[in-house]
Amino acid sequence: MILQALCEYYDRKKISDNPLPQVGFEEKEISFVIVLDLDGRFVLLRDTREIQSKGKPLAKSFIVPQGPKRMGGKAYETAYCLWDHYGYVLNQPKVARPDSNPSAKEIDMAAKQHKAFVELVGQLHNEIPNDDGVKAVHAFLASETEKEKVKASPEFQECLKIPGCNLTFQLAIENHLICQSSKVQYWIREQPLGIDNQPGICLVTGEKTNIARLHPSVKGVWGAQMAGANIVSFNIDSFNSRGKEKGNNAPVGEEAAVKYTTALNQLLRTASPTRLQLNETSMVWWSSGKNALEADMSSFFNDAPKDDPERGTRAVKQLFESLHSGAVNKSEGSERFYLLGLSPNAARISIRFWQVGTVAEFSERLGQWFKDIEIISRNFEYPPLKPLLRSTALLGKDENLPPHLIGETVRAILMGLPLPASLLQAVIKRIKAEQGYITFHRASLIKGYLNRLYRYRQSSNKEITMAYNSEEKRIGYRLGCLFAILEKLQNDANPGLNATIRDRYYSSASCTPRAVFGTLMRLHAHHLKKLPHHGQRVNMEKRIAAVMADINEFPAHLPLEDQGLFAIGYYHQRQELFTKKGTETSKVQTEGAEA
Repeated sequence: MILQALCEYYDRKKISDNPLPQVGFEEKEISFVIVLDLDGRFVLLRDTREIQSKGKPLAKSFIVPQGPKRMGGKAYETAYCLWDHYGYVLNQPKVARPDSNPSAKEIDMAAKQHKAFVELVGQLHNEIPNDDGVKAVHAFLASETEKEKVKASPEFQECLKIPGCNLTFQLAIENHLICQSSKVQYWIREQPLGIDNQPGICLVTGEKTNIARLHPSVKGVWGAQMAGANIVSFNIDSFNSRGKEKGNNAPVGEEAAVKYTTALNQLLRTASPTRLQLNETSMVWWSSGKNALEADMSSFFNDAPKDDPERGTRAVKQLFESLHSGAVNKSEGSERFYLLGLSPNAARISIRFWQVGTVAEFSERLGQWFKDIEIISRNFEYPPLKPLLRSTALLGKDENLPPHLIGETVRAILMGLPLPASLLQAVIKRIKAEQGYITFHRASLIKGYLNRLYRYRQSSNKEITMAYNSEEKRIGYRLGCLFAILEKLQNDANPGLNATIRDRYYSSASCTPRAVFGTLMRLHAHHLKKLPHHGQRVNMEKRIAAVMADINEFPAHLPLEDQGLFAIGYYHQRQELFTKKGTETSKVQTEGAEA
C-alpha cells in the first residue's frame, strides 16, 4: 500500500507544473559546475551554492542521470554518468583539509575512480558521437592540463572543503547541463535498469515485468546512512526464501522501484514543504490530488520564521478557518491523504507509522484539535504543535523533549485518539519544577489532553470550557480556583511581595491538598485583615465562600488527571480575576502567554 501510494504520487506529479525526475534520472545537489568550451577547454568553475537564512550555503539541485548503487570491494568501478564527486571527475584524492596531503591509499583509490569515469564517458562518446557536450567532456578528460586548471582555480579550494563534493559539466554556450541534453536523456532511457534483474509479477502494479534486484536508495531520513538506505532490502542470506535473492524475495518492478524511491526522495528533501522532523522520525505527507491541506499542513507543526514571526500564526489561523468553514471538505474532501513516519535502523529504514484517510477526515481531526486546545488568553491564537510541546521541555529546548513524545502526540491528533499519558506527565512535571508557572501553551495542552480523554472514554465528565466555568464542580478544578483566589488575596494584602504561595506551595497543593490547604486557609484570615478596603474584604470572602461551597473536604491525594484539572482551574480563575480591572492585568496576563 505504501509503495503503491508513492507510485501514484509520482504519476500525479509527472503531469504537474513541477514534474518529478523521469525514470533513469534523479534530483541531486551539485555544488560546482565545470564550464567548458566546445573544444573541452576549461572556462570556469561555477559555485552553485546559495546562502540560506541560517547562514549555511546550500548547493543547488539539478536533474541528473540516476547513479547506480556502489557495493562491494570494487565499488570504485561504478561511475555516474557525466557527474560524480571529485575523485571520479578530476582524479582528486580525498583530503581532510584543502592544504593536507592525501595518503597513498587515497591516491590509488582516486586513480581507480577516475579511470572508471573516463571509461564511461568514452562509452558514451562512442554511442552518441554527435553530442557537442559529450565531445567536450571527452576532450577535457583526455587533457591533464585542463584538469589541472580546474584544480588551480580559487573555487576548487572551496570544493575540497566539502566531503565528496559533486561536480558536473556545462557548455559555456548552453543554459543546461551536458547530462541534460536531449541525446544524453534518450541514451539514458534506452539503458536497461538492471542487467541481473529477472522477470516476475510486480507486487505494486500486478503486471509482469523485470523485478528490481536492488532498489534505489532513499535519502533524507535523519540518522540513516549518508549515502541513503532502503525500505525494501535483503542484505543477508538468512532473509532469502525458496532460492530467491535480494529484491526477488519481495518482487517490485524496475519502474515501480524507481518511481516510489524518486517520490519519497522528493518528499524527504531538505526544503520540502511536505516533511517534518519529529526528533528521530522523519514524517512526510501527500495526497492523491493538489489541495490546501497538503500545502498548509506544515504550518500546523512548525515554528514561524524569525524574519516573519506572525507568518506561522497567520498560516495556522488560515488553516483553522478553512477547516472550520468546511471549505476544505467541500472542495477536496474525498481525495486520499497519506502520512508516513520513517526512522533509521541498523540495516534499513523502519516504518514508524502509516496512516491513510481522506482529506475530509484529516481536516476534521485537525479542526477538532484546534477546538480541544482553545483556552482564554489576552492575545488568543491557535499555536503550532512544536511550541506547545516545547513548553513541556527543560529550558524550552527541542533536544530536551523525550524522543517518543512528539511522534506519539502527532499520531494521536491525526487519528483522533487521546494524547499519550506521558504528555500530561511532562506538562505537570514542568509546571511543578517552575513553581506553578502555567503558561498559555501549557494550559492549552492540558485542556486538550483532558477533553480528548473524556470524549474517548465516553464518560459522564463534561469537557472543559474555554474560559472560567462557575458550574464546574470537579474537585481538582475547584481546588485550583481556590488556590488562585488565595494567591490573589495574598498579593492584595502584601503589595510587592517577591514570592507568593504559588512559589512555595503549588506542587504540594496540587498533589496533596489536605497537607497544604489547612495552612492556607489559616493564612487567608490574616490576609483578609490586611486588605485596605472593606469592599475588597467582602468581595474576597464571597469568592472564597462560593468556591468552598462545592468542597466538602480536602482530599489527601489528587491523581494525575485531577492535577491537570487543578492547573486549568488555577489558570481560568486567574484570567477571571485579572480581566476585570485593566490596571491590574499586566502581571498575571503575561503569565498567561508563552514565555
